[in-house]
Amino acid sequence: MRFGCCAGPEMGDVLAQAGYDYIELSVSRHLQPEVGDEEWAPLCQGIDSQPLPSEAFNTFLPSDLKVTGPTVDEERIGRYLNVAFERAAKLGGQVIVFGSGGARTIPQGFPRERAWQQLLDFVRKAGKEAARVGITVCIEPLNRSESNVLNDLREAVRLAQEADHSQVKALADLYHMVREGEPMEHLAEAGGWISHVHVADTDRRPPGRGTYPYPAFFSALQQIGYNGRCSVECRWEDLSTECGPALEFLRRMWDRATL
Repeated sequence: MRFGCCAGPEMGDVLAQAGYDYIELSVSRHLQPEVGDEEWAPLCQGIDSQPLPSEAFNTFLPSDLKVTGPTVDEERIGRYLNVAFERAAKLGGQVIVFGSGGARTIPQGFPRERAWQQLLDFVRKAGKEAARVGITVCIEPLNRSESNVLNDLREAVRLAQEADHSQVKALADLYHMVREGEPMEHLAEAGGWISHVHVADTDRRPPGRGTYPYPAFFSALQQIGYNGRCSVECRWEDLSTECGPALEFLRRMWDRATL
């Protein structure tokens, strides 16, 4: 298992010293797909110079770039996806996470069946752009306080299956699974559809600072043969002092699950 952390490039040195394998950046904040190349270039150079590989990207869409509802702007989405995947690939990206609760939340009164088709159209379009540069799109379930659609692993896997695209998969997020009371059996059912993992602990604290069921979660991942990337996505009080113990905890839990 490769362990990474969701953070800004300015924390690359700290994370590298702690032993993380990669950093997970933000599409909207760090790739800035709606900003011109010249304006983005200094940020690109800063990301490229930090010591960890930028293998994954989250925060795919800004909240005003809607993919469901009556105001979907297909032309803007198309431009955004093209630039986002080009820049992610330039920085060595392998995974882009489709969480983006604000962008995908279904407007009140809008037909859910139509919104589902819009989501399907979006992930297929994203999958096409992803395939062009060798990146995988991972659909992230979000708990109901963050979105009103794609709230559990089964629903995310169903969307990936219906998209029927080799570069569209699902993400397993321990925090959202616990918030939704989702059983670990859903991981077993997901099987090969899982291509990325996020973790946090109770109240979204760093791993090891709460009571989340890491042994069961990691055992379920190992049972389906998952051995890819696992990113810490939590609220730090002080990342520089907390990230090392969090990584040690994760590696210990992963090794214990293999016994």
